[in-house]
Amino acid sequence: MKTRPPLKRIISATLLSLGLAACSNLGPPVASTSAAPAAGSQGATADPDYEAPVAARPVRKPLVAPAPIKFEDAITRAGDQLFEDTLAELGTGKRAVVIDPLIDANTGAQTVSTVKMGQQLEALLRKRYTNLSIKPLTRQTLAEQPLLLIGTLTPVNVERAIDTPPDAFRVWLTVIDLRTKRVVAKQIDRATVASVNPEPLPYFRDSPSWHKDKTVMGYINSCQVNTQIGDPADPDYLSRLPAAAVLNEALIAYNDGKVVDANRLYKEAAGLADSGDLRVLNGLYLTNWQLGQRDAAQDAFGKLVASGLEAKRLPMKLLFKPGTTTFNDVGDLPTQYQLWLATMAREAGKTPACMKVVGHTSRTGSASTNERLSLRRAEAVAKLLENRDTKLRARLSVGGAGSREALIGLGTDDQRDALDRRVEFRVVDCI
Repeated sequence: MKTRPPLKRIISATLLSLGLAACSNLGPPVASTSAAPAAGSQGATADPDYEAPVAARPVRKPLVAPAPIKFEDAITRAGDQLFEDTLAELGTGKRAVVIDPLIDANTGAQTVSTVKMGQQLEALLRKRYTNLSIKPLTRQTLAEQPLLLIGTLTPVNVERAIDTPPDAFRVWLTVIDLRTKRVVAKQIDRATVASVNPEPLPYFRDSPSWHKDKTVMGYINSCQVNTQIGDPADPDYLSRLPAAAVLNEALIAYNDGKVVDANRLYKEAAGLADSGDLRVLNGLYLTNWQLGQRDAAQDAFGKLVASGLEAKRLPMKLLFKPGTTTFNDVGDLPTQYQLWLATMAREAGKTPACMKVVGHTSRTGSASTNERLSLRRAEAVAKLLENRDTKLRARLSVGGAGSREALIGLGTDDQRDALDRRVEFRVVDCI
């Protein structure tokens, strides 16, 4: 007479075979779903032979950008899916949500449309997702470890063709749980070009440089394809969130014309931010300049230049009139440009490094015309630097990128794509 195996062994073997069969049907990890129930969530059992099955890895729908639609509709479509996924992942308990202002991923700037994104997502939360309550971005609310919503809006060309205007604006939205410091939901979408306004807010429009430093890159990396659901957010970005809260107050004050308040807040943020945070340095320069504190403005600008040279790349908004090598002459820009060039020459003279001055154009005109114009812009700026410090002649080279590295790429030749008509300084090996 054969002895029957114990019930426990039969159950274990059955579970193992079922688990292997299930695993064989799983595809590669993809990016959006609800969480599986936690192991043991149904309570303990009195059966000594009971073995709880291991929870299966949730199957996530792949994140694929849909066809572009009107901007407002794309934000609603993406926001609804993002918040539904968030609740599916975390449950329906009440949580606070804080928005770190959304940005253009090419420039790090807040624009007319990124602000509208934030406002529309706030309205959507209040109307349809009452378990998720909006709170302001302050150090106090951050201490409560809320959910953090971040997002980017970026002009893209599906064909990735050089000198071709964008055919859509890509939307990335991400929710981070500050209790776990991990990504809990992500969504991607696309908006039609005509429905997006990429004009920068006053602070970003006026700043000498733009803002893709280490902290902003951490924001972008946490938001976009570099992270998947369950991954930790960028630690450099998270560590600077208290500074981001103060900088948000400063930016609001500046955009509202409250320059004294903005100056005080930028000084406060300097003690919390990374030492090379371009948002702080640009803010200190702008507010000191507008308050007539020229020495303080020049000191802030010198630190901005030194930070760029250390990072081996300094994108400066020496902006040109369309089709020319003549600087923009709006307001007091000519006076500011003189300070910028003098400080640039002084800081470059302190280092033995060599620099390449690279000119850029907007996407108007032919590729060959843009190549020549961008080179002429670089040559004009290099000459101005050499006139201020003759020692730089042996250490400066020039190049023209045409419109191949356009940041906006709309070819509108106005404030929306002003950054496409720029000059960059790149630290290179001396020959």
